[in-house]
Amino acid sequence: MKHFSRGIVLKALLIAVSVAVMGMIAGCTSGLAEPFDLNNLFFEYDTVSGSDGQYIIITKHIASQSDVKIPDAIYGIPVREVADSVFAGDNMIKTVTFGKNMRFIRSNAFGNCPHLQSVTFNVSMSDIGDYAFKDCAALSSVSLPKNIDSVGRGAFYGCKALSEVTVPDTIASVGGRAFADTAWLDAQSQEAFVTLGDGILIAYNGSKTAVKLPKEIKQISAAFAGNATVESVALKNGIISIGDMAFMGSSSLKSVNIPSTVTSIGSNAFYGCTSLEKIIIGENVKSIGSDTFTNCTAAIYVKKGSYAEQYCTQNGLDYLLAK
Repeated sequence: MKHFSRGIVLKALLIAVSVAVMGMIAGCTSGLAEPFDLNNLFFEYDTVSGSDGQYIIITKHIASQSDVKIPDAIYGIPVREVADSVFAGDNMIKTVTFGKNMRFIRSNAFGNCPHLQSVTFNVSMSDIGDYAFKDCAALSSVSLPKNIDSVGRGAFYGCKALSEVTVPDTIASVGGRAFADTAWLDAQSQEAFVTLGDGILIAYNGSKTAVKLPKEIKQISAAFAGNATVESVALKNGIISIGDMAFMGSSSLKSVNIPSTVTSIGSNAFYGCTSLEKIIIGENVKSIGSDTFTNCTAAIYVKKGSYAEQYCTQNGLDYLLAK
């Protein structure tokens, strides 16, 4: 029987461990289009599994930097999402560039970054979340990619220097007050009806008490929020959505009709409408948000067996059956 010294055995074990570790690294990095240097990582992340494979969510900000670059991938796994409030309140950030795989920017992800001046989006982006860039006072221009589906509620709210906004015509929805308190929206004050995308009404600047919406309007997004002048709004067939905060706080609003083409009513849509007398919700409405009728005085009429009746029952709202 051969005998080996303790030093020889230990050396052999160290070699074996080294080989194993190198093999693991090679296995992780082989075939990657580009290496990723963990020494330059300024955030923490989670790897999750989706219906189309694994992807990475950025979950925590570790250290500040002036130019934030979100990589395409980390060890070959695509980076697709920035979680809630990850970079919020960072005083150093001046620019943000998203990798080609980024799809979702969640709520308040870059909110209140006072020195953020420019953001470079990618063509794969589909959703900028609620208040994603709220109160970024230095941000002066935004050009959203063509493939984006929606802009969240208050996404650019309070970006006072924001004077240039480019939004694709194909955008599906714009959340309530997404561009409120910006230089760009202030500059639209001469337009009675301010729209984005394919007929999304985001502001009404007129002075009429009885308003008739143009036929090209398909959605309403906080357009009458806080309006104390308008008493009635005539909505035409073709409108599909009364969005978030559409009439919130419209204290003089007495009447508004909901055409049969409307399929959804957003959160807070009629919140605080203290003069509204009656509202009839058709059977084609299949979605109603939270607090839609809170502090609203209107008598609510619904069709028997409709989604609206179910909504009222579940939320403890009094209602009447429409003929």
